[in-house]
Amino acid sequence: MQSVQVSYSKQLHKVRQTRQTINTILDKIEKNTIKELDDKMTTLKASLKTDMDNCSKLKNELKQLSDAIHDIVDKGKSELIFIASKKCLEKIRQSETYLRENSVQLERLLTFQADIDIEQFFSTLSCLGKIVLGDQNHVFTVQGKSEYEVTIPIDSSPCVLNGICVLSNGQMLVADTFYNNRVKLLDQQYQVVGHCDLNAHDMCQITPSEVAVAFETLDNTHGVQFVSVNDGHLVKGRKLRFQHECWGIAYDQKDLYLTTGNALHKYSMSGELLNKMYEDTSSRFTSKYIVILQ
Repeated sequence: MQSVQVSYSKQLHKVRQTRQTINTILDKIEKNTIKELDDKMTTLKASLKTDMDNCSKLKNELKQLSDAIHDIVDKGKSELIFIASKKCLEKIRQSETYLRENSVQLERLLTFQADIDIEQFFSTLSCLGKIVLGDQNHVFTVQGKSEYEVTIPIDSSPCVLNGICVLSNGQMLVADTFYNNRVKLLDQQYQVVGHCDLNAHDMCQITPSEVAVAFETLDNTHGVQFVSVNDGHLVKGRKLRFQHECWGIAYDQKDLYLTTGNALHKYSMSGELLNKMYEDTSSRFTSKYIVILQ
């Protein structure tokens, strides 16, 4: 029941992450659409302002001609009346031509036409994905392989990786042991972005930003070092020391599980021994055997 509940919580988190991803995509689409609307509005305003300025200019010119004609009529100068009338008629024709060619047409009004393909696509969906019961006997198939260089300038020897841990944000920690004795932080593109000196044998994730590292020192000290990931930097925290070797480590239900090569110990997060779960004292025990505990 605990295992099923943990599985449910993880998948529920994935469902909500999927929804958030879709929301982000839709927000981006909406932002782009509004930007296009704003650009069209800016262009339309500029065009209308030009039309208004031109119309005001023509109106002022017509007003000046009209005032001039009234003034000439009052003075009774027929020759000037004839000339002014011709100029006025020409300016009227110019105004009518301009209005006819530059009147506001319906196509210049803003209209949003929704993409019906988007609406139709979402209307065909009944859920965000499929819920599948896990098959414990599933055989994994390798679909591809990529190689990345994790050597850094301060390394004195070729890298020998014997521990790896993937964080929730996609970053990765690798243990470069035996020669260089350091833990390295890789980003989502598998580039080394941080490191700390530590002779690590294995590691496991405790929180989204913290891992527990099983280590040993040159003076034969064994223990667990807690390391936090902070803005691309690895920061060492508290340390637990043990009398036995620490080769493998796992974290489950707020407890630590440590292997010594032939035994499995269960510890609390404070370093208190809760149970020696298994020990093989036979002389035949080697690394080619696996033991299934229930």
